[in-house]
Amino acid sequence: MIYRQPLSTLVCTFVLLLVALGECLSAQQGKVDPLRILYPLTADSMVQEGVPEGKITEHEWLESIVYPGTKRRYSVYVPQQYEAAKPAALMVFQDGHDYANRYGLYRATVVMDNLIAKGEMPVTIGVFVDPGHLLEKLPEKRGWEPYAANRRDEYDALTGDYAQFLISEILPEVDARFNITSDPAGRAICGVSSGGICAFTAAWERPDHFSKVISHIGSYTNILHGDTYPGIIRKSYQRPIRVYLQGGSNDLDNEHGNWPLANKQMYNALKYRKYDVKFDFGKAGHDGFHGGAVLPDAMRWIWRDYPGVKYNRSAMPIRRTGKKVMAWWEPRHEAKLAELAVRKNVDLLMVGDSITHGWEKEGQAIWDEFYGDRNAFGIGFSGDQTEHVLWRLQNGEMDGITPKVAVVMIGTNNTREMRAAEDTAAGIERIVDEILLRSPDTKVLLLGIFPRDEQPDGEKRTRNREINKIIKRRHDGRSVWYLDIGDRFLDEQGVLPKSVMGDFLHPSRTGYKIWAESMEPLLKQLLDE
Repeated sequence: MIYRQPLSTLVCTFVLLLVALGECLSAQQGKVDPLRILYPLTADSMVQEGVPEGKITEHEWLESIVYPGTKRRYSVYVPQQYEAAKPAALMVFQDGHDYANRYGLYRATVVMDNLIAKGEMPVTIGVFVDPGHLLEKLPEKRGWEPYAANRRDEYDALTGDYAQFLISEILPEVDARFNITSDPAGRAICGVSSGGICAFTAAWERPDHFSKVISHIGSYTNILHGDTYPGIIRKSYQRPIRVYLQGGSNDLDNEHGNWPLANKQMYNALKYRKYDVKFDFGKAGHDGFHGGAVLPDAMRWIWRDYPGVKYNRSAMPIRRTGKKVMAWWEPRHEAKLAELAVRKNVDLLMVGDSITHGWEKEGQAIWDEFYGDRNAFGIGFSGDQTEHVLWRLQNGEMDGITPKVAVVMIGTNNTREMRAAEDTAAGIERIVDEILLRSPDTKVLLLGIFPRDEQPDGEKRTRNREINKIIKRRHDGRSVWYLDIGDRFLDEQGVLPKSVMGDFLHPSRTGYKIWAESMEPLLKQLLDE
């Protein structure tokens, strides 16, 4: 984003400030911005009782060698778990005032408190740096207004100057006080808009200091030739960096370029060069709603293989990939979104994988009999694992609807890979949380994973039983009801008959009738309440 332009562009300059102010005013008036409904914050972005809170100190940098005449503020976050004898990881945030705001759109220090406490990111020192002001003295407060006149030259330039500024000026001050790793694998950099391209440039120019990048709505446009990056990436040697990109379909389109297209081109270039890259493309604009909502998962993703970090793929929203899968999976997702837009609302939502998908095939006649007049809608996708369902829920498949009941039956495809029962259970529980986050009044009917394998002692059936023992704890009789109907599919010896599941996994028409009849008493009760 540029800050020295005519009025048409200057309006965009303050969009982040106005969005933040608008959210605060809406909250005071009892209203919620539609984008916050679309992209709600999770518990990871909220202050949690019992979670150690890091300490934040404020600092000023009044003389710069790299950027003469500039003044700025920065803050340093130190988690309670920091021990001087152990090198801490590092994260540097541009537009630091925005990320460090514990009540703003990103709430990075709150997220760090929560993820560090859970072991889902390393003990990390956070450095939150503001862009440089060209004033005789610093403004009274940090923030977007008055704008920092040197922001464009620092953030949008495709040079190593800003990285050098951090490495030679700001970070030595922090290093002098804390034990921070010099290993680039333990050093990340993050930013929004022009700060996003700045974060990428810093890692691109100095991968020996920064190996991980989080870029929110990055300005890979022609402010200062940022639109040339995709071509540069395709023709340059591969840097040892990992890149997370977030963009939005309603982002800016102005004289500098088209932000949604620019971020897509960046992703495609990085993917072409086989970088470790993840792209979360949502529906928001040039704001922090989507980026703030997914920041916890972005941090989990970039730190996922760092020593000592716990990473559970089953509980992460992940879009499916692969040409064969995407040839049908993406069009099905888009078709479901289009149907939801026409329906406006749904009373009964069925969530799952191929077993739920099968209501549209072998189970169609049973569906028509039991659910044809109940305003029911199925979002079962063959082959999906818990992480794929999470991605679909976060990318439109519950937008604008408030189901009375959501039936969840998922997890057997995780078992196909024999993932740990605890990991799959965590993914299932997060799906429940995601549904309730998006529609708090919905009642979730959580089904135990159906039996598979012909014999009772089958390896995968045993693993599904282990998962069910864990997820049954989510039953509270208020928002979540747990129901295990698995035994209804078995004969007296516990054998799974072919007549019920021909491949010992997917129900036949008989199997779908057993499912519907077994679920009906509780489902009717929940729908009628």
